Amino acid sequence: MSTTSLTASIRPSPIVSRPNSRHWLCGLAALSLTLAAAPQPASAQWAVYDAKADVEAMLSAARQIESLANEARALANQARSLAASPYSHLAESSETLRDIGELARTVRGTASTLDGVQRQFADLYPDDLSLSDLTALGADRSTTARRTAEDLARTAAELERLAQSRDGRLRGAMAASEAAEGETAAIQSSTQMLSVLAEDLASMRTVLLAQSRLMAEGAARQAADREAAIEARRRFWERGSSTPAAPSFNPLPHARD
Repeated sequence: MSTTSLTASIRPSPIVSRPNSRHWLCGLAALSLTLAAAPQPASAQWAVYDAKADVEAMLSAARQIESLANEARALANQARSLAASPYSHLAESSETLRDIGELARTVRGTASTLDGVQRQFADLYPDDLSLSDLTALGADRSTTARRTAEDLARTAAELERLAQSRDGRLRGAMAASEAAEGETAAIQSSTQMLSVLAEDLASMRTVLLAQSRLMAEGAARQAADREAAIEARRRFWERGSSTPAAPSFNPLPHARD
């Protein structure tokens, strides 16, 4: 059999091939859609190491750690700064200041208040002595002067007693200020030293007030004594004159002897 005859025998006829080709195209399209919708196997992925990104992440973590450490140190410094001083003598200083104030209020002799001084001077040192009992006034002034001097001595002795423990409190406050680690402790220690100085100032003020009362009383008493002496001389010379009585004996018989 020849090749020409074989090819002619297997070639499809035009009437039969047209419908078959249409089905073949439809099947090919369906197969294409099926293959497109089917999940494709994942392609192989290779891990890539980025050294630069890793170094940057490590540096960022180091910076965060350093920032946290700085904040921790700052908090520790603040806690140390706010720590209170373990030494305190404010209770003793307050009690001493209260005793000094009470000592200044309980005076003797010359009064310490304005109203009391005015009443006392009006009684002891009147402006008009013509109707006054000079002897009684002198006695009252002497009594007031003695009590005022006694009050000054009592005040000085009591202040000396209160000052006996003051040096120890001052040394304790200075030692606490030197050993203070923070600002709060240093300020508290300085405040305690100021409280000791406040005791000294209060003591000096009390002594000065007592001395001022004594000096004022002394000056007023000297002036009053001069006025009383003048008034006594005036009363003496203003007494009524009288003729002395005749003697009860005769002095002439023995006058020539």
